[in-house]
Amino acid sequence: MRKAMGVVLASAALFFAPSVWLHLSTPIVPPSKAGPANVALIFGAVVRNGTISPLHQERLDAGIALFRTGTVARLVVSNTPAAAEAMRKYLNTQGIPAQAIELDTQAVRSPDTCSFEAGIGAGRSVLLISQRFHLPRLALHCRRYALHPQYVMADSPTRAPNSLSTKVRVRTGRFIRETMLIWGTLLRIYPHHPIPQKTVKRP
Repeated sequence: MRKAMGVVLASAALFFAPSVWLHLSTPIVPPSKAGPANVALIFGAVVRNGTISPLHQERLDAGIALFRTGTVARLVVSNTPAAAEAMRKYLNTQGIPAQAIELDTQAVRSPDTCSFEAGIGAGRSVLLISQRFHLPRLALHCRRYALHPQYVMADSPTRAPNSLSTKVRVRTGRFIRETMLIWGTLLRIYPHHPIPQKTVKRP
């Protein structure tokens, strides 16, 4: 029994080790602590029927805060074509001018967003915006493209409260999912795309 338990614990330690290392080695800051940069790149999420989810809205709101404080001069929204357009429209409704928004409409998966930024070729400074649980994996993707951004967490302190059991269930599920995707990246199962020669699309 002890031997079996030891095997289980060792296997769990091995499985979670890359994720734990990335969480410890990725410098993540709130928007209020982010340094100045040329652009804030907002990672996309699923958009259903043109509706931005609460989690997705957190990312956009973090970008809006950075723009309004003058930390960045431009916002980049990265997603599939229809979803990127929904993101742009949300920013417009919040008072972000069209000329301050760039669209990456070719981001089907997270590495595509890193690939887009690497393909700009301008050597600009960038803030990457997503939730804390997501950023360590994004760091792994973007390091492969020799990007050295700041990682800004979009987690809102004013989220609707959840029960402890719901928080544990959701956070555990996210951590396991992210760990599996990290392993997929390390084993090259999750695709790592070459840098395309892209042009910036502006509305």
